[in-house]
Amino acid sequence: MSIPPRPAGAVALFERLAQWGEISAYEVTELRVSAWISVFENAGALAAVDDDRGQPVAWRLAPRFVGLLESDAQQAGRRLCFAVPEYRTYLMSILAEGLAGATRARMSAELEGWTGAELAPLLPELNAFLDRLESGTRLVDLSQTELEDCMSGIAERTRDFSGWDAFALGQSAHPKALFEFALRRFGPMSGPLPVVEGPAVVLRALPLNREDGFDLGDTSLPAPWNTRRFGILGCVAVFDAGGQRLFDEDKPLTDELFEHLRDSILQHPFYRPVVHLAICAWRSPASTIPAVELYVPASRPLHDASVLVGSRDVGRLADLLGDLVRMQGYAPFGPVDGRVSDELMGNLLRNLIELRILQRQDELLILDEGYQPSLMAGRLRTVFRPGKDLQKRMVEELAERTPARGAA
Repeated sequence: MSIPPRPAGAVALFERLAQWGEISAYEVTELRVSAWISVFENAGALAAVDDDRGQPVAWRLAPRFVGLLESDAQQAGRRLCFAVPEYRTYLMSILAEGLAGATRARMSAELEGWTGAELAPLLPELNAFLDRLESGTRLVDLSQTELEDCMSGIAERTRDFSGWDAFALGQSAHPKALFEFALRRFGPMSGPLPVVEGPAVVLRALPLNREDGFDLGDTSLPAPWNTRRFGILGCVAVFDAGGQRLFDEDKPLTDELFEHLRDSILQHPFYRPVVHLAICAWRSPASTIPAVELYVPASRPLHDASVLVGSRDVGRLADLLGDLVRMQGYAPFGPVDGRVSDELMGNLLRNLIELRILQRQDELLILDEGYQPSLMAGRLRTVFRPGKDLQKRMVEELAERTPARGAA
């Protein structure tokens, strides 16, 4: 397989995957990274998303790489490069040669430190590599010339990985001089990422309000945040994986796109529970569920919104939102230590206000008066009825968190 010489040329791909976990066919063409898609797909780091005809329309992080959503583009890129078998074998040979030299130099303390720290994630794989390489004769028993001959016999050592080394290890040199860099970069970043249970969803800032740069004209152009995602959710689907609009272009853009954005945002598992809590607050006086309120003190910013059930404070919405996403069966990415940042929480609520789904009234966030009728009649089947089960489960879960009356 042909491997592109410089991973730095794929930084835009690494950034897209670290942000959204998925890249569409349209984006692959736009970024000109099709060769890299093949490399990482063959390495098992990306999985194709096929259409009904079996043709790939997108590529997502494979399940064991979904944890890269917690990384920046540089970290994600290194992890992906380290997963490519040819480069991984090349780096293993560098480690093997360096460890053999350290053993012959009687660097016992250093070896013990490395195996307990930097090399710990790699030890089983490294030992298996050494077993295949030694075939009866230990590397430490070879003369320097024999060791060099052994290394030169590894096919991957004959390839020019200088561009890869510069990107992934931060240094480009002869393989013998790269042991320290492979030890410090490759070793610690080779352990398994956290296991992700269930489909993943990521919360990122979406430019859907004026304070964060909203412009309806810009929204009508394909962008990373408005291209449909399949395996890892997190975007507002305005364009499909081929870059084609999902709304009717023949109708007035202002009305048609605005309504499409409203409908799309409700499919986002981070936005959905907030809207349904507001629906609960709207319908609770006429239903059997406890009274629900989204409360924001007049002197506080939006991100300090909290949830009240039966007039009792359950907690800040930013602290509860990750659990409300898990309740829907998704693995949430975006919260830090279980909490949504002030920046992301504020963006989410500003977006819902800009789209006139919510409005701030005194110290409450309520359903926008113009949006309330949209839950009835023609849209009854898309918003209100399917949400009743989620609403019931959310309120029951939150009610269990309220302090008992009289509790300190």
